[in-house]
Amino acid sequence: MLDVYAPVVHGIGVRDHKEFAEDSVRRVARHLERASWRRDSCPTTCDGFAIGHVHLVDDGDRSLVVDPITWFDEIRTPSRWRAAWWFLRALFVLCAVHLLVNGQVLLSAPSVAGLPRYVWRALRAMTWILLLGALTIALAVPLTLAVALVPRARILATDALGWTSDPETREKVIARVTSRVVATRARHTVLIGHSQGGAIATNACHVLEPATTTLVTMGNGQALLIPLRASRGIPWTSFAALVGAMIAYVAAALVIMRTLLLGAIELTAAVVRGLALLVRAATDPGAAPDHVAAAGAGIVAAVEALALSPQLFLVLIAIPVVAVTVLVYARLLAPIVRDIRHLLDPAIPGIDLCARFDGVSHPFAMLGPPRRVATITQSASLLDHMLYFDNRAEVLTEIERWITGAGGERTPDPRASVARRRMRHLVRSLRAARAVVALAAMAIASLLVPSALAAATIGGAAYAVMTLVKHLAWRAVQRDG
Repeated sequence: MLDVYAPVVHGIGVRDHKEFAEDSVRRVARHLERASWRRDSCPTTCDGFAIGHVHLVDDGDRSLVVDPITWFDEIRTPSRWRAAWWFLRALFVLCAVHLLVNGQVLLSAPSVAGLPRYVWRALRAMTWILLLGALTIALAVPLTLAVALVPRARILATDALGWTSDPETREKVIARVTSRVVATRARHTVLIGHSQGGAIATNACHVLEPATTTLVTMGNGQALLIPLRASRGIPWTSFAALVGAMIAYVAAALVIMRTLLLGAIELTAAVVRGLALLVRAATDPGAAPDHVAAAGAGIVAAVEALALSPQLFLVLIAIPVVAVTVLVYARLLAPIVRDIRHLLDPAIPGIDLCARFDGVSHPFAMLGPPRRVATITQSASLLDHMLYFDNRAEVLTEIERWITGAGGERTPDPRASVARRRMRHLVRSLRAARAVVALAAMAIASLLVPSALAAATIGGAAYAVMTLVKHLAWRAVQRDG
């Protein structure tokens, strides 16, 4: 009888079983071999596992199979225009979920000591909503047309939307996972799922035996997929109201961000020019009064220009409107949040790994059960959702820990703790360096180019370059770790 069975369930977009097995199962197996496991040959009677599975044994002769489970062939592909409608509806529902989740940040009452942190988290949450809302509004039409006209885009959309909108497909996908686990009859199962695979594994756990099952997910999309499934019956009026509210929010937030950013650039440029004049005053005492007066006049002029700007008046109106909108929205939907929290907890042992900058698992990190959710550090970029199997320091080590401890005592690996601290310090330092370089580039550009918008563009380009540097440094550490 097999001691430990570790099926790995894929997320959206997978259409090649062998490629998935190499990208996931083989990486997990190689990491296990660096720990207390060793590769074993496949028995001649081995016919119950998928192509690409791996047999291992540990020092105590416990047997383990890491097995890739694919479900893409169970997805029924709808007509192109039905898929396009599913996608358009889902796009705005997903933004509403992020609005709801980030609104919970504003609902938390801060202490006096925690007020600066609360303000920072609130600004970050509202900026995140702005980014997603603006992208949704700008890309809704071209992306919907892409789903209708481009086969590859339709595959990506229907993987998630077939699961949430087609009950028959949903049951078949869950049965694909549960039937394999039941047929294997291992002493303990460690179910591993990435992205939508994490949501599928979570649902499968509801019909598996809790005493012999462990669930490990990465970038779990369950908190996004639950509202998508619930939105199947949303009326046109509610959908139109949601789109209208989102457009209003994005318009107000863009006014705020544009005015504050350009104002900050102009003030920074005035201060830098003033400091340059003060340096001249120190080196040319005869003309010092003129230089000091010019420095003061430049700063005062920049402050007056910002204070008297009509855009600033709009900002003073838009800020409370945006804040109140998010607060009311979050308060009205608080009961839904409680229902979602209940559905996110399978009440079995395990862990849900969520990267800090993963937009797919961000709602899960906010709403998931605190005893299970672990926020991890990856490259801190929009690519984080695709990097879980590349993360040896935190993800593969955590998978190995739960597999090794399956059915027994589980204790953290001190080496993993050191690796986590090292990784977080590295990424935090690189993020700080990115901010310094971007601000320095923006400040220098503001002295060389007349347009504040051009200076902001140069600062943005420096930010993008440093993001790439950070990503490459993170990958290098993972390879060397």
